[in-house]
This record gives sequence, structure tokens and C-alpha cells, in this order.
Amino acid sequence: MRSKVIFTVVAVVASVASLAAQSKPNFTGTWKLNVAKSDFGVLPPSNGRTDVIDHQEPNLTDSVSDDGAQGQQNYTLSMTTDGKEAINKPGGLDMKSTAAWDANNLVVNAKLQFQGSDVSIKTNWALSDDGKTLTENVHLESPMGETDQKMIFEKQEGGATAVAGMKPAAVAASASGAKPNYSGTWKLNVSKSDFGPIPGPDTRTDVIEHNDPTLKVSTAQEGAQGKQEYTLKMTTDGKEATNTPGGLEVKSIGGWEANNLVMNIKLRVQDNDVAVKATWLLSDDGKILTQNQHLSTAMGELDQKMVFEKQ
Repeated sequence: MRSKVIFTVVAVVASVASLAAQSKPNFTGTWKLNVAKSDFGVLPPSNGRTDVIDHQEPNLTDSVSDDGAQGQQNYTLSMTTDGKEAINKPGGLDMKSTAAWDANNLVVNAKLQFQGSDVSIKTNWALSDDGKTLTENVHLESPMGETDQKMIFEKQEGGATAVAGMKPAAVAASASGAKPNYSGTWKLNVSKSDFGPIPGPDTRTDVIEHNDPTLKVSTAQEGAQGKQEYTLKMTTDGKEATNTPGGLEVKSIGGWEANNLVMNIKLRVQDNDVAVKATWLLSDDGKILTQNQHLSTAMGELDQKMVFEKQ
């Protein structure tokens, strides 16, 4: 009799645990930050942010597009909800994080270094009962003190939803919807662009032919190095492409992060390796193409922003 009682108790506990696991919220979807309802504390507020989340328990991917005090940033965070450590590089920073459930809320503990200082971030994700509002309560600790933020995201209609049996790639595709098309003639607005310490061109025009996944960019520019004309042929499906603009061998790999195209480029200039990560952002009206570039070299790192206007 005792063995039967023990077996029954174990079975009940297992069933309750299974039910609890099944009741966890699913954060899959396209989420737009409601800036007016959010509270950023002492830190500068975001001008606009959209997160595309793909949540296939325990795997979770969050593709972020944020327009803030430091300009446009686009990055993807990949983690699991089972407490295992994940390493991501938002904005080029090494960030270590663990995520785990606290009842029906997801708690993410992250650590990173910012300008030589250790920063700890604890974020509590809470989903409303109707699944339409995601609240992220954030507590930040640094040598300069502590602060709290509350970010309120609203689910967008037509965004991703959790579909039983759908593979993560299919969910991501559903979340992002139709990818933008960059075809057109684009003229660089030099005054609105920021080239950092590197001299920028005086004029530049790009003619883009985009038939996804193929992408062809024909560039004509004039600047400190004289007049240059070259054509780059690439793809957006993660395959490596090799081009030789100006006699330099340039290898690039393009892929989508949410609705933004990200090109990772490698080349050698004067025997120095140069890595460039370029994120292409198309405005909602399709008239402005912004290319945010992060360059890494043996001499250091720098950022550039090029703003093109459609002709």
C-alpha cells in the first residue's frame, strides 16, 4: 500500500510540474515600445524601438531595432530560459546573461562592461493576461549607482504568434513579414551623414538592383582619393561573396536581422585586416536608406553613419 501511495504522489507532482511548464507564457511576436507609457529613469529615453521575438521554449531570440541617444542600433540576443549562460555582443559589447522562470515571469540577469565599468542588469519580463502587453522591469547597477526602468511593449497585429509545430525559422519569417527591397538610385546626403575620423566622400550615388536574395550595388563617388566607380555583387542568404573594388579583395556575407539587412565584410588595407559590419535600415516610406557601419581594425574601432536619399 505504501508503495502505491508514493507512486500516486509522485505521479501527481509530475503532472502538476508538467502543467506548470505548459502554462508558461510565450513571448513570440513583434513588439513596439510605447515610449509615452514607459519610464526610463535617469537615462535618456528611446525615440522608438521594435523587438521581434522568436520563443520556442527553452530557446528565445530577440531581434532589436532601437533609435536612441547613441543613434540607430540593431542587434540580436539569443538565450535559453533554462538558466544556461549565453554570450551576446549587442553594439559590440560582450554581454553574459542567464534567463530563468520565476513563476510565470522570465527573469534575465545580464553582466557587461561599459566604458571600463562593470554593469549588472536584471530584467523581469511580464506578459499581460490577454497577451497584448509585455512589460520589462529593468534594474541597473554600476559604480555610478543604481537605477530602474520600466519598458512597456505592445504587440503588433500581423506579427509572429506561437504556432504549434512551426519551426523557429518559420516563426521568424512570419514575425518579420515581407523583407524590404532596396532597389533604386540613392544619393548620399553628406551633411546628414557621420564619417567619424575618416574623411568621407564629397559626393556619392549608389544604384541598387535588389531581387532577393541577389543584390547588386553600383557606386560612383568623388572625394579625397579622387573619382571611384565600382560594383559589388552580393546575396542576402548568408553565402560569401568576393568582389574587388579598387583592386582590393573584399569578402562579404549578407543576412537578415528582422527587417534589416546586415552585411559582414572583411578586407585588407595596407597589410591590415579590416572588418566592417554594415546594417541597412529603410525608412517606413522607403525614401531614406541609412547604413550604420562599425569598423574594426588593428588601430582601433569606429562607427560611421551614411544617409542616402532615394532619387
